[in-house]
Amino acid sequence: MRASILTISLLFFCAIAVCAQEAPKYLHISTNPSYADAYVNETRASIASNPDVALPGYIRVPEGEPNVLVTIFKPGYKDTTISVKISQADTSYLIVALTPSYDDELLQSQQKSLMRRARRNMGHKFIFASAVPLIASGIAAIVAHSEIKQANERKESIEKSLIRHGEEYEFNIESFNDHRDRATTSKSVSIGTAVGGAILLGFGIVLSF
Repeated sequence: MRASILTISLLFFCAIAVCAQEAPKYLHISTNPSYADAYVNETRASIASNPDVALPGYIRVPEGEPNVLVTIFKPGYKDTTISVKISQADTSYLIVALTPSYDDELLQSQQKSLMRRARRNMGHKFIFASAVPLIASGIAAIVAHSEIKQANERKESIEKSLIRHGEEYEFNIESFNDHRDRATTSKSVSIGTAVGGAILLGFGIVLSF
């Protein structure tokens, strides 16, 4: 009885502790004009990198942080960095008016950053795509190794056999030829897919920088 009461008490206090934890807070940001990129807690955001949040959208506020630093980027407009003080509400709302830019150097810099971002994203796709042929190459190599092993076993049986005719001898010859042919094919597939995967991986690494 005492054990049951103790268990219930522990569960009760655990439930109170869970409920007492501060609920996560969010900052909802929209812009005028709409659709921009947001980089969170970055003093010098790298525009060439993918944004943390696509606006309009919600930014989760780290627990215990009273302020959130947000850099907003939109092509054709000046970068806007703001420090937002979070209210006590679960969700704070903010609308940011962006300032158009007529600085040719800034606009060119933005376009270069966007091109670099697109190039890096393409590089990441090449890296992920390279996994398919590389895995296929590994599987083909395993198959080739297995076929070579079986072909060698048939060859050993043929060489040790004193009988050079009959069904068993012909079966061993045919089986040896089949395993050898499959080993050759698997080896070619392994090499070809490995080369293709290496090319994709190389392109991906180059483009990712």
